[in-house]
Amino acid sequence: MARGRRGSDNPVSFFSFQDVMMCTIGITIVITMILVLQLGAAAAKVEAVESSAPTEARQEMEREAATLRARLESAAALAPKDAGQATSDLRVQVNEQNQAAERLGERYRKAMQQLRATSAKRAVDAATAEAADLLQRRDELEERLRADSLRRRVTYLVAEDTHVPTIVEVSGSRVVAGTTFEKDAQLSIAFTDADAVAATLASWMRGLPDADRRSVLFVVKPSGVAAWRALRERFSLQVGMADVPTGLDLIPEEAFTSDRFKPAEAAP
Repeated sequence: MARGRRGSDNPVSFFSFQDVMMCTIGITIVITMILVLQLGAAAAKVEAVESSAPTEARQEMEREAATLRARLESAAALAPKDAGQATSDLRVQVNEQNQAAERLGERYRKAMQQLRATSAKRAVDAATAEAADLLQRRDELEERLRADSLRRRVTYLVAEDTHVPTIVEVSGSRVVAGTTFEKDAQLSIAFTDADAVAATLASWMRGLPDADRRSVLFVVKPSGVAAWRALRERFSLQVGMADVPTGLDLIPEEAFTSDRFKPAEAAP
C-alpha cells in the first residue's frame, strides 16, 4: 500500500513545455504580422510614387500628340490635290491596256504556231505558204500600228485637256522633240551639254503654235536616265518654261517616237 501511494504523489507534468511552445509560436505570429503590415505600407507608398511621378510628362505628351494630329488634319484639308495622283491613275490604265495588248499578242503567236504546225502537216504548196507569210507580216504591222496608236493616246492622257502635248524623246546620245500634229516642226539634237540642249528645246517650243498651252512628255530610254535628270532641271529654268506641265514615260532602248528621226539601228 505504501508503494502505491508514493508513486501517485510524484506524477510527470508537461504543462511547462506547452507554455513555452505557445509563447514562442505567438511571438512568431506577432512578428510576422508586423512585418507583413510594414511591407504592405511600403509597397503602397512605392506604387503611389510611381503612378504620380510621370503624370505631368504623360499629359504633356498627350497634349503634343493632339496638337500634331490637329495640324495634320488641317494640312490634309487645305492641301490641293496633287496632279501626280491623276497621272498615276492614268498610268495604271495605260499599264492595263499594255497588259491586254500583250495577252492578245501572246494569243496571236500561239495561233500562228498552230497554223504553221497545221500547214506543215498538210504539206501546203508554196503559194499557200507565201500567203500565210504575207498574212503574218500584215498582222505584225497592224500590231505595231496599234502600239503606236496606244503611245499617242498615252501622250494625250498625261497632259491636261487644256494643254497641247509635246513629246521629247531622251536617250544617252540625243534628244528628239515632236508633237502629235504632222504639220508641226520636229527637232533632233545631239546631247552634249544639258544647258545647250535645254535652251534649244525651250526656243523650239516657244516657236510652236499655241506655245502658251504646251505640255511636255519626256519619253526616256534606259541610256538617257541621267541625261533626262539634268535636262529636266535646266529646262524649268528657261524663260517661260517654269510653269509648263511635264510628265514621264519609259520606253525600250530600241523603240522610238519619231518616224522622221529613227535610230540608225531601226532604219530600214
